[in-house]
Amino acid sequence: MANSFWILFFIGAGYLVEVLFRRIFLAKYFIKMPPLGIGNRGNWEKFSGSIAQVLPDFIGLIFFFAGAYFAFTLFFWVDSPWVELVFMAVIIAVTCIRVIQIISKLVFSPASGDFRVIPMGDRSAFTSHRLLVWASGYIIAALMLAVVARRLGAELETVRLLQLLIATLLLVVTGAGVLKYRKQVQDHLIAGAMDDQSPSWGRTQFAKIWHILALLYLAILWFLTLSGLADPEIQGKGGGAFLLSFFVVPIWMVADQLIQWVVGYAMSTLRLHQHDYDDQVEPSEETLEQREKGRAFFLKVNSFARIVVIGAFVVWVANLWEIRIPFFSELAAFMLDSIIILTVALVFWQFINSWIERKIQESIPEGEEDGEEAEDEWGGAATRGRAYTLLPMLRKFVGSVLLVMVTMILLSSLGVDIGPLLAGAGVIGLAIGFGAQKLVADVFSGFFYLLDDAFRVGEYLNAGTVSGTVETITLRNVMLRHHRGMLQIIPHSELGAITNFMRGGIVVKFNLDFPYDAPIDKIRKVIKKVGQKMLENEEYGKDFIRPVKSQGVREIANSVMTIRVKFTAQPGTHFVIRREAYRLITEALSEQGIHYAHRKVIVDVADLGEGEGEKQDPEVKKQLAGAAAMRTIEEEEQAAAAAAAGKAGSKDDPMG
Repeated sequence: MANSFWILFFIGAGYLVEVLFRRIFLAKYFIKMPPLGIGNRGNWEKFSGSIAQVLPDFIGLIFFFAGAYFAFTLFFWVDSPWVELVFMAVIIAVTCIRVIQIISKLVFSPASGDFRVIPMGDRSAFTSHRLLVWASGYIIAALMLAVVARRLGAELETVRLLQLLIATLLLVVTGAGVLKYRKQVQDHLIAGAMDDQSPSWGRTQFAKIWHILALLYLAILWFLTLSGLADPEIQGKGGGAFLLSFFVVPIWMVADQLIQWVVGYAMSTLRLHQHDYDDQVEPSEETLEQREKGRAFFLKVNSFARIVVIGAFVVWVANLWEIRIPFFSELAAFMLDSIIILTVALVFWQFINSWIERKIQESIPEGEEDGEEAEDEWGGAATRGRAYTLLPMLRKFVGSVLLVMVTMILLSSLGVDIGPLLAGAGVIGLAIGFGAQKLVADVFSGFFYLLDDAFRVGEYLNAGTVSGTVETITLRNVMLRHHRGMLQIIPHSELGAITNFMRGGIVVKFNLDFPYDAPIDKIRKVIKKVGQKMLENEEYGKDFIRPVKSQGVREIANSVMTIRVKFTAQPGTHFVIRREAYRLITEALSEQGIHYAHRKVIVDVADLGEGEGEKQDPEVKKQLAGAAAMRTIEEEEQAAAAAAAGKAGSKDDPMG
């Protein structure tokens, strides 16, 4: 009696350590997570929130076990093996029961539906949580009792009879619970039709007879347990067969949620069906019809996958009791392995894809995220960062490698020898490498272009005889959008030397023509003031590298004086700045009374002599001068047309 008291005392000491830890540490540093709002978060966010909620319980359990164990080892002075055995059995049983309680709380979340991953009501979740904890506690206590009895010298037959008695009581209580909650489970099964569909005849019929099937399963499980205890060979091979068979429904619920997630995510990735559509405008009838077809296809695939999982579980339970079903046993093992492999692969892919998508979104300019596209006379999108250029190719590469690996692993699980496949793939790859040298050259050229960061998506290039904005980069080609709208597809190996207009500033120079008598210093000061004013503009002032300024007189032609103006701006923004510079300079000069030179031709008419000159009509002189001026203008236009024709074969100037 005294020893039992000490055992309870040290268990209480463990609880005391846990309470002190909660009040001193958790109350000070742990912040309770606010409700998420039902329907506002996905299953992963709910699951992570549930983990945050049960984390204090798990840490407290560690302190409980450590406190009770060290208190027992440090302060217990009675040298009694059976007391130590009973204490370890009690502390292990309590710890295991509390671990199962934490896991059940993590899955069912009986206190709050905000963190519940499995779709069910509050009452059903609370009932499931309570039944799972009590059943697990009963089984763990029974196992510890059998272990203690065996260690204390009980006969093997006695222990087996004790196990049969415990299993019988558990199955009888479970059967009574099935009859008690028959109606609640029936309503839950009928109301659990997916996507608000009316329950099918099969689902309704199963809901009405589920308790009969459950009682039949419990009876079969009792006979299997009896035969297992009677047959030492089965008892030795299937030690955990009863436990796994008894908890097959919770295990199936987890597997069913996994397979539903796999099917839903796969169909969403293939764009066959999505659960939620974010429509900015009302969809058309054709779009609604396609979505309805996708939804119907998803329901069929999900139902088929659920039937396959149920069949696999039936075969798996039979294998636990050494009941072999030809062909189906191997198929069930393959299906379970496939579910695990696909789940791990999809979780890894979702993590990688989400990370890449987040980095791509971060690299998009803020103006474009708001739906405002900046004016660009080069005809392309805004310049992207290096992440926007490289990450899509990395995603394709990771997806291809992951697909090949999953396929090979599934074939290996099916029993196929993948060694010859790998050797054949190597030989085929070598043959393709020799036969497709151009393809290899394109791929490697593109790899080194990207490695050197020669260009990115959104940058304007000039490569040989082609020019345009980089719109898409693939493993073999780069797609350039010409500033006039044409799409040009060029293999990487044919790019050659590249001129990237988007690295550094663009220097823009333009000429202004004035009369001979125009005030040069005054014009220079006006242009300088306009340049300073443009730097203060909120829209394009930040795009200047060097301001607008005058470079003085460039040349003096037949009838004009040419003054050159220059500025340096960020690539792609110089078009707008140049237009604004023209406008502001013109307005500023007009305010000062300075105007551009008009085109004119000066013609001198020869003097015909004093006598004849007096008789010459002034109107005739005007006609002769006009004819000479027209002839001069025509000659200049012909010369300009010839110069333009000489440049017609060359590429367009992206500088405008």
